[in-house]
Amino acid sequence: MTTHTVTIVFEDGRSVAIQAAEADTIYLACLKNKIRILTDCIEGACATCKATCTQGEYALDDYSDEALSAEEAARREVLTCRMHVKSDCVIEYPYESRLSVKAEPGTWETTVAAVEKVSSTVVRLDLDMTPDAPPVPFLPGQYVHLSVPGTHERRSYSFANAPGPGPCRFYVKLLEEGVMSAWLRDAARPGDAVTMTGPFGRFYLRRPTTPILMVAGGTGLAPMLSMLDHMAATGATDQKVRLLLGANAEDELFALEQLGGYAQKGIDLAIERSVVEPGPGWGGATGHVTSMLRFDQVDAGQQVYLCGPPPMIEVAEEWLHDHGIEDARVHAEKFLPS
Repeated sequence: MTTHTVTIVFEDGRSVAIQAAEADTIYLACLKNKIRILTDCIEGACATCKATCTQGEYALDDYSDEALSAEEAARREVLTCRMHVKSDCVIEYPYESRLSVKAEPGTWETTVAAVEKVSSTVVRLDLDMTPDAPPVPFLPGQYVHLSVPGTHERRSYSFANAPGPGPCRFYVKLLEEGVMSAWLRDAARPGDAVTMTGPFGRFYLRRPTTPILMVAGGTGLAPMLSMLDHMAATGATDQKVRLLLGANAEDELFALEQLGGYAQKGIDLAIERSVVEPGPGWGGATGHVTSMLRFDQVDAGQQVYLCGPPPMIEVAEEWLHDHGIEDARVHAEKFLPS
């Protein structure tokens, strides 16, 4: 029996990875995994189970054209009561997870492997999984909640590593009054216990079939690193990638050596950097990262990934829309200080 990994992503950002046999419909595969997808007919007639397959190969049993039009099918919308996967797939449902999933999100007990300040305002946090724990089933670009030791608080951070075994890496901006910042600055030590809950997020790497534009502000670089690491690890390196990277000052930039190493891993990566407050000798652009958006960078068929503060996201989305990039090709994650 041939099976594939199917990642279900709900409107609230919660994602669940299951194994689905090719012989089973997605509806049946979900039932076997205690996920009750909304449906009224299970015959491809009511459209209640309609979702969008954002990546992967699949086939559909017979269904009513009234439930799924040719235009919708061309947009990779699917009736999951009639859908059979032929490869690993990601499927997005347009409603909240609480309607289909009763179990709580996954949790993993981890320990601090390393804490290192990597710029004037950013700390790298590496967490080790317990030896017998399976890897977290996240998509490159997604995030988890991390508990703050010594408190009842938790904060959300994007993975900065590719999915798979090994330590989980996060980049945290240090804030004067942030609860996670205070722990990292004053108390964090290797061996400290941190609970990880998730994964979450509709911001994730789609299969690279067209050129990619990434725009990252500050620690918004973290999920981009996860995406780039995944592309390198899986050999998905045949598309050009342009990264626009911004920070308030040059000494806030981080992971520059890592970025410089992607060329040796086969990724055609062009990087442009900008800072708001340049110091003596700065050779890059000056201003907010969105000031580096140019008409010669955009391609109507490319995928665009935006991650950073809300004002950055809003300016970039408006600029891209005005320059002909379809909204469906723009994927964004807003980072809020916490």
